[in-house]
Formats: sequence, structure tokens, C-alpha cells
Amino acid sequence: MSPSPCHSNGISTKPFGPREYSGSWYQLSFLFLCLPLILSSCATTSLFIPYPAQIQPIRELIIHREYDKAQKNLSRHLGSRDRLLYLMERGRIAQMAGEYEASIQNFRKAIALLERNEEKARITLTGSGAQTAALLTNDNALPYTGEPYERIFIHQFQALNYLFSGNREAALVEVRRANLEQQVALQRHERELAKAEEMDRERALIEGHDAFSALRSAAGQVKNSIQNAYTFYLSGLVYESAGELNDAYIDYRKALEIRPDNPYLVDILLRLTHRLDFSDDHRQLKEAHALPEPREPSADEGEIVVLFEQGFVPAKSEITIPLWIDLHHVEQRIALPTYRFPAHTHSPLILSLKGDALGETWPIVQVEALAARALEDRLPAIILRQTLRFAAKRKLSYAAGKKWGEHAELAMEVFNFVTEQADRRSWLTLPDNAQILRSILPAGRHQLQLGDREAGKTVEIEIRPGRVTLLHLIDTEGIFHHDWIIM
Repeated sequence: MSPSPCHSNGISTKPFGPREYSGSWYQLSFLFLCLPLILSSCATTSLFIPYPAQIQPIRELIIHREYDKAQKNLSRHLGSRDRLLYLMERGRIAQMAGEYEASIQNFRKAIALLERNEEKARITLTGSGAQTAALLTNDNALPYTGEPYERIFIHQFQALNYLFSGNREAALVEVRRANLEQQVALQRHERELAKAEEMDRERALIEGHDAFSALRSAAGQVKNSIQNAYTFYLSGLVYESAGELNDAYIDYRKALEIRPDNPYLVDILLRLTHRLDFSDDHRQLKEAHALPEPREPSADEGEIVVLFEQGFVPAKSEITIPLWIDLHHVEQRIALPTYRFPAHTHSPLILSLKGDALGETWPIVQVEALAARALEDRLPAIILRQTLRFAAKRKLSYAAGKKWGEHAELAMEVFNFVTEQADRRSWLTLPDNAQILRSILPAGRHQLQLGDREAGKTVEIEIRPGRVTLLHLIDTEGIFHHDWIIM
């Protein structure tokens, strides 16, 4: 009896068969000879322990400000194929702890690793050993190469590190690199998206399955997974502090195009168009946003800019999807990554001064939406690899049974079952979202109240005439990690 198409919530999809796979006794023998090597090489990756499970204890340590313990835990894995991930996590944690030089060094190593990986990709197929392990296990055996939004965040956080280290020139270099990374990533993204559009049957499975509804909803909040208004805002701020007002205007404008609802972006653009005598742009902004004319600080006033990063970006979940594999005419299942978070609004942070509200933060990026869009774009290719991989595994199991008996086939089936895991890796100490605030304050020392007055969370800052004080706030489940500088 021939199989019927699989159904998902009443939606029928046509059978998924392997595109093409040819095996041989040589390949089968090669598998059994290499199996110990494959397992040992994957022992320090996420093959058997999903990456989110590895990082959850790290998050707990961060919440309790036990940065050294978190770093020691991560340092044990720096020799694995997930080295890029651990370097990014270490760079982020060091920044939270105010250890900017350590953060700079970790991000430098991450950037160097990314550049080496890209060079290898241009020359040849990367890591034949890893490719073999991935064919016989899962995508976790491949070296982690990072998502575009993660690479951009590396440069953004590196710029912050240099700012807080007093090296504005290096910060300028990093914001330029972040902008270049966005341009290059957009070009690469368009090529990859064109390929994914050709994978009709893989896309049909995603669109017809309820398990991907939360993913689709979150991904729909952004145009792509690359353009980041938060990165452009920091870039504009660095240019502004360096007196490069034209460049600042360009990047603030790019941020507003992505987040047209953010009043702080409109406010600074109105001020810059006035300073630069861009009268037409000034008029158009006022008409489009119906905001009053902003005022400039007086001679005895300065400004505060708050970069507020809230929570942790969600981790990927795993689901199993039924597919029809032509071999033996039976239904098989493959594991795929997804996001299951519900759509929600982010709580603003209200800042007060001497009991009077100074203002509240306004969203500028939802990192969860960038992450969801990145995964949605890659899912067709992931499904294709999983389908080919499962067909290869099934063929090797069948061949093992014919050559060495049913015990060998059973052993292969157990191996296939154990190693059927979705790739759930991503940079998990990134914030869930980021928000900004900008306000004028009189010069002097100030005690800022963060959030609910009863919570008793305060930060002391200094405002200088004609200068901008940058306050970087990171909220991890009600615990604030913060630092400030005068730019």
C-alpha cells in the first residue's frame, strides 16, 4: 500500500523524498571506522546537550552578578566547534561586568574567527570532517558561524567598549564596521533568500504547520534580520559626539526609517536639521510627526542618553515534523528549530529625578524579532539538509542490517534516534529588546530613580554643560548592570 501524504492540522503536503543519495559498502565501513572519531569530535559541541541548556546556568550566574564563575564555565568550551558562540557570550558578560578590556579581547577573537571562516568559505568547503559528522549526526556538528544580526551586535558592543574605555576613535571605526556589515549582509541575504524561494516544498511545510505560527508572527515585525535601528542610533550618537553631524544625521535617519514610531529619533533629527540648516527636511519631519519644536540645552545644561537593554533573547525550541521518506515507504520524523514565544509588548523604564518623572524609554529594536526572522529565512535550507541527512541515515541503517545483521541495524537506528536533534544554537546573552531615552538636565550630580519608586533602584550620574552623559543599563530579571560616561 502506498503512503498517503502527511497531514498537519488538516493541511496536506506532498511527500518529501530525498533529492538524491547514493551509498556504498565503502561508505558504510567508513562510518563504523569513523564513528568514535565523530562522537569524540562532537563531545564538546551541542550534539548531545542542547546549547540553551548549557547557557541557562550562565544566565543565572549573570543575574546574580557572578561574572567570574560564568566566565570560567564558558572558558572550558573555547576549544570546541562552538567557539564563536562562547567568545560572544564571554564578550557580553565582560561588558556587563564593566571589564571592557576583557570584552574587547573576546570580541576581537570572535571577529578574527568570523573573518577566517569567511576566507575558508571563499576558498573551499569548510571543514570536511565537520561536514561528515554533520551528515551522520546533525547540524550541531558544524562549526557555528553566527547570524548576521549577531555579527552586527559584535561591532556595536565593541564600539560601546571603546567608548567606555575612552577611545572614541576606535569606537568610530567599529560603528563604521557595523554599518559596512549591514550593507554586506543585506547583499548576501538577498542572494540566499532567492535560493530559499526555490525550495517550494520546504516552504510549504513551514507555512502549513501551526508549530511555526509564533515564529512567523515575530518575524513579521521586521523587514529583515539585518537592519538594526539600535546599531544606527549608537552610530549616530558616536558621530554626533565627534562633531561629524552630517554622518550623525544620516545614521539617525536610517534608524528612524526602521523605527518611525520612536519620538527620541524624531527629536534629535529635528535638532540636527536645524543645526545643519536642512530646512526642507526639518519641515517634512515636523509635518510627518506633528511634534513641537525641540529645544537645545542652555549654557548650564547637558543631556542624558539612556541605552536600556531588557531581558535575554529567547532560546530556540525543538519540534519534530513528519516527513515521508521513500525508503521503506514509511513516515519518518525530523527535528527542527523554532521559536514558541508569544507576541508581547515590552515594558518601558520610567526614570525619575527628585520625585518628578524625567521620561520613559522607547523601543528601538526587538532582538527576538531579528532572531525569528533569521531562522524563518533559513528554515527551507535546514529542512532540505535534514531530509537528505535522514535519508542517508536510513540507507546506512538498512545497509548495516544486510551486511552485519539486525543487531547492527538496531545499533544504527539507536544512533540515528539519539543524534536527531535540531540546531538550537544562538547568542543567548543578547537582550530581548533595547529601548532609548534622551533628555536635557541641569549640570551637576543627579540621583536617577529607575522604575517603580518603591523598588529603590537608583543610579548616580554627572551632567556637564554642553555634554552628553551616556548611561548604559542592562536589566536581567530586575537586576541592573550599569555604567555611564561623559561623551
